[in-house]
Amino acid sequence: MSKLTIHNLTKSYNGRKILDGLDFEVKEDEIVAIMGKSGSGKTTLLLSMLGFIVPEAGEIWLDEQEISGWPIEKRQIAYVPQDYALFPHLSVENNIAFGLTIRKIDVTTRKNKVNELLKIVELSPEIAHRSIEELSGGEKQRVALARALAIQPNLFLFDEPLGAVDIETKEPVGRELRLLIKKLRIPAIIITHDPSDAKNLGDMTYYLDNGRLSKREV
Repeated sequence: MSKLTIHNLTKSYNGRKILDGLDFEVKEDEIVAIMGKSGSGKTTLLLSMLGFIVPEAGEIWLDEQEISGWPIEKRQIAYVPQDYALFPHLSVENNIAFGLTIRKIDVTTRKNKVNELLKIVELSPEIAHRSIEELSGGEKQRVALARALAIQPNLFLFDEPLGAVDIETKEPVGRELRLLIKKLRIPAIIITHDPSDAKNLGDMTYYLDNGRLSKREV
């Protein structure tokens, strides 16, 4: 059964179709990697799913609901950017709880939720009061994942998830990330330019070119 289905998605810039009637689906618990050269439309596709870009045509179905007209906050899609977008002036706890704080969730509930999320992403509770600057690349990635999980997402979007990880630790961090996503049983789309990342993280790899997706062996 498909978790996400995109049909006939179309978006143009200056008369050029970046997404040209694109059809695409992600199944339950599937991790899909999407590759493509710079300017191929990877970011346009990602922002269309998130709701920051309004396509000219097409449908986006998530959990059997057509969401292309929904506001961003209703889509229940978690976005984890390449640099993780963690706040350096906030502790790990306050980074994870940021969305809950914005929603005015009470302090006790926030703390309980943070502890629950730390356990889910396999980080020690002792890390909660540490500074973001004290964390390793892998730890930062898990904190970003915990913060994304706080909104109870139905889909993950990762933009170059291993781009900020040291080359020496890239393979083990990628392996751990894949295992963690699989454990969470939430489907994920990974945008990457690196064939090795696509191979190590994805169940399926697509290549975006001329506004269309094709399956790609990596």
